[in-house]
Amino acid sequence: MKTIGLLCGASWPSSIEYYKLLNQMAQKHYGGFHSAKLILLNIDYHEIKQYYPDGWDKIPYVLKKELEKLNALNPDCILICNNTLHKAYDIIKDETALNMPLFHMVEITAQIAKERNLNNVLLLGTKFTMEDDFFINHLENKNLNVTVPSKQQREEIQAFQTSLAKGIMNSEIKEYFIKLINSFENIDAVVLGCTELPLAINQEDIKQTILNPLELQCQRAFEFAINK
Repeated sequence: MKTIGLLCGASWPSSIEYYKLLNQMAQKHYGGFHSAKLILLNIDYHEIKQYYPDGWDKIPYVLKKELEKLNALNPDCILICNNTLHKAYDIIKDETALNMPLFHMVEITAQIAKERNLNNVLLLGTKFTMEDDFFINHLENKNLNVTVPSKQQREEIQAFQTSLAKGIMNSEIKEYFIKLINSFENIDAVVLGCTELPLAINQEDIKQTILNPLELQCQRAFEFAINK
């Protein structure tokens, strides 16, 4: 198996999901006592988070520095374990010389939604992600129709996301997201455009199709890693 490089820490509760999921994939694929070959670089998220939302001229270059550190460890591919930071990556990707492929979770999600004919999607994420155009543009570039929650709902989602990012999860959060999603009609799929949201809601909870960029990104990287 090739080695997967994970840029973790943004935030730590969702980074644990990457570690768990990739090891579960390796165990299922290989059997025995096999686990995934991983290199984890855990960043200090405060160095990036302090610039949300008004310091986006600085964030791409903080990310660039961390990616170059991970690149120097020579994994065979790289995952950025955060949806929003792919906006920053898009800004600096042409000037960031990586020695290996980087699996872009937003592009992968848009591509898979199109392949599955999930043409009408509800985008959930941080308030920034729902109000900015970086995730929406990737979806709309695949001719997908994107719905975002109302301003009040975006504020509520942000409050719950902040709790999840601190490792706080309870039944109130899960019930909120179930009720929220069920309030939207004519939706083919729900995009969980924040790596903390899968900690609160999963496919067993709702009838609508869930597109979890974290899981889709891991699947793509794992397929690459086991391909000789």
